[in-house]
Order: sequence, then C-alpha cells, then structure tokens
Amino acid sequence: MALRICFVNFWDGAFSAANDTGFLPYVFTEAFGGLEITEDVAAADVVISSVFGRTPTPPEKTIQYIGENLRPNLARYRFTLSFDHDTYGGRNFRLPLWWWRLDWPGYGARRRQRPAPAGSHPHGYEELIPIDALLRPRPPAPLRRPGFCALIASNPEPLRCNLFLALQSLGEVTGYGPMFGKPLHRSKFEVLPDFRFCLCPENGIYPGYHTEKLVDAWYGGCIPLYSGDRLLHHDFNSAAQLNYQDYLETGRFLAAVKRLETDPEAFAEVYAQPLLLQRPSLEPLFHFLRQAVGAIVRKG
Repeated sequence: MALRICFVNFWDGAFSAANDTGFLPYVFTEAFGGLEITEDVAAADVVISSVFGRTPTPPEKTIQYIGENLRPNLARYRFTLSFDHDTYGGRNFRLPLWWWRLDWPGYGARRRQRPAPAGSHPHGYEELIPIDALLRPRPPAPLRRPGFCALIASNPEPLRCNLFLALQSLGEVTGYGPMFGKPLHRSKFEVLPDFRFCLCPENGIYPGYHTEKLVDAWYGGCIPLYSGDRLLHHDFNSAAQLNYQDYLETGRFLAAVKRLETDPEAFAEVYAQPLLLQRPSLEPLFHFLRQAVGAIVRKG
C-alpha cells in the first residue's frame, strides 16, 4: 500500500492530488517507492506542513518543511526539514532550497511528463540545472556583454535596495521582477546572459539559509553579487562569487566589484570558478525520511 501524504500550508497550493511534480513528491517517491497524495489531513499517514498557511496538523505525524529563514519548531512538529545545520538530536535535516533547482536523476523527466499547472507565481520558469555543470570550471567568458548588472527580485528588502542604488555608481543595474513592477514570467536564463554581474542577495541572513538565487545567477552566466550567510562554503565555492557579508561595508564591496569590472584577468579568474566543489547527494535525506516516517507510523 502506497504511503499516504498530505502537503499543507505550502505556497500557492503547491501540492494536490493532481500536481505531484514538485521536488518533495519526487523525494518521497524515490525514498519509499511510491506515494498517494491526499488533501485530507486526517486520512494521511504523514503530513508535510510548511509555513505559508494556518491549517492545523497533528504534531505526532507532522514533518515541518521550512523554506524560509526560520528556526524549526520542535514543540509543534515531530520532525523538521529546514535550513538549520543543527540536527536537534536527529529530529531535523538540513534541506537547502537550492536543491530544488537541480536536475536529480529522474526528476527532470518526471516534470516533463507531467508539467505542473501554470500559475501566477514569479518562480518556476527556469529549466532544472544539471549538477555536472555546477561542478565544472566555466569556459572563458564571452566577449564583453552589453549589460553591467541585473537584479531579478520580488521583495524590496532594505539591503537589496541599498546595494541596487550603490552599484549604480559603477554602471546601470537593470531591475526585473515584481519589485520593479516588471514580472518576468519567463526564464531568468533568457535574460542573465546579457549581463556581466547579477545582484542576488538573500532576503535575510541566517545560518544555512541559501536559496536558488546564487545558483541561478551563476548558471545564468553572471558573476553573482551575493549576500548570504558566511557558512556558504559548506555548500558552495566561495571563490565563485562576491559575498557582501565578507565586506559588511558598501564602499569595500563596491571596490571589489569595481576591481572585477575594470580588470579583465581578475574577472576571468572569478568567472571560471565552478560553483560546487563536491557533488550533493540525496541519500542522507532518504535515510532521514525513512527513519522519521518509520517512527511516525510506529507512533514510537
């Protein structure tokens, strides 16, 4: 009998019985060999609850998925999937959001066979990213591109706005997305190859909080101008981008960007760096889920 899972409190009704093409349904299918998605919390063997709604769930059979920079709440949930590095005694697994962007074995084929329904969400227009591409040095950058820097964003987070304004002293920063009243509704990868840099700060600083922003900027062919937790070396090659958090002062950060902008050799050295230094694996996640679901089903 297939494992019955209910996904609740996700963004834009992300999961339903008619839409099982997302990353989490893929992961559970790979871990358990099959699943049945139900919209009935009471009928589910396991409930996966995110943080975007208020549907109550029974703590004893709920795994919380946190796709934001929030701490796990183990007083309300049996297990958690979060950005947090702490395992909390085996009850939490660090699942960074950028893993959703990767073309894991069989994941891309699954999505192509059963495309998700179109929606108004500003994300999801990009192709999945081949893992091997992130592990290889990039070939030499093409001849100088026409655009200096792009920012594709929805949220006018203060640091993001400040860096957007400050970088204008070096060149035009072109804005796309709801933040600028210009929703893209097409792949970033159709836009970013026209730019040398991509400003891609996270919405906040939190240990382990790395979303799709850095990965998309790099794969889009730019040097990422990032702002994120300084523990990023656990995930990424620090030499492949500039992280504002390594400078913590706008003038120093601008000087580092200016050096790359005016020194072709320095630009080429950073541009060529692979984004990943080691291959990610889903096996530890599968192991955690099997342990967690086993404990929930046994009510142990």
